[in-house]
Amino acid sequence: MRVLLVGASGFIGRGIAAKVPAKIELTGTYFKNEPTLENVQIEQFNYLDLQADWQHTVARYDCVIIAARANAETEKKRTEVSEKAQEAFNNFIQAVHASKSKPFIVVVNGSLSYGHRGDELVKVSDKIKPTGYARSYAIAEKPFREFLTAGHDIAIIRAPWVIGAGSWFPMMYLKPSRIPIIKNGTQWMSLVSVGDLAEYVWEVVESSKSGVLHPKLTYRCRQKEFADIVNHITSKPTRRIGLLQRWRMEPQMRESVLASIKLDDGEDYQSERQVCEKRLKSTIEEIYSSFS
Repeated sequence: MRVLLVGASGFIGRGIAAKVPAKIELTGTYFKNEPTLENVQIEQFNYLDLQADWQHTVARYDCVIIAARANAETEKKRTEVSEKAQEAFNNFIQAVHASKSKPFIVVVNGSLSYGHRGDELVKVSDKIKPTGYARSYAIAEKPFREFLTAGHDIAIIRAPWVIGAGSWFPMMYLKPSRIPIIKNGTQWMSLVSVGDLAEYVWEVVESSKSGVLHPKLTYRCRQKEFADIVNHITSKPTRRIGLLQRWRMEPQMRESVLASIKLDDGEDYQSERQVCEKRLKSTIEEIYSSFS
């Protein structure tokens, strides 16, 4: 199977490339920072280029994984680049429609698309109500949602908090001198290691399973419990992030960290078991050992 991975140089893209099955012929794209990846052919490609020849690109592959996500420093700029990405992905979808091969599409996006959901178990059938960074990112995802609604073969994987050495985790929990407990810490965090997510992506690719999908979680807990786990491993003290400190945050970041999303991964409450907690601890210990 010939697979194109758009965004192979990013955090999640690298994780997917690292887990590529032996029978997959994988080509990964990058824009600025060329990655060094084993068993992966690397090509430079700017998917935001509205003149990009998607028809030529699409014709060469059986499956296309979209792991790239346009980012920027402010909400205004994130929205602007997401609008450009929407136009680019519309061109991509048109190329898929026009192609004879009709490659299977896998899109990796975030669970913030569901918005703040409190203690509800969020299911794949639930409507989206983007919050935080997803208020911008959901703009770029629109062509894929429309493609799915029209009945075409596409998997939209809504990943939760993806934890790894190159993720949000070191920045928020390891670099500061204290571990944050955000507000009262009761918001739900659905967590998946980048390795577990990558394995799930390849399962979807090989099965060609369509629809909105949730990966199997590494662990699911409340934010305070997560902070306590990090405290136990690092011995760093915790500190409560109060109202004033929260309002100093960039607005989309504030919404993101306050969002409570108890993602349903189809395993009932298995991801809240002690064995899953141990898996999360092993992941954090590995990251912390390389970080420190």
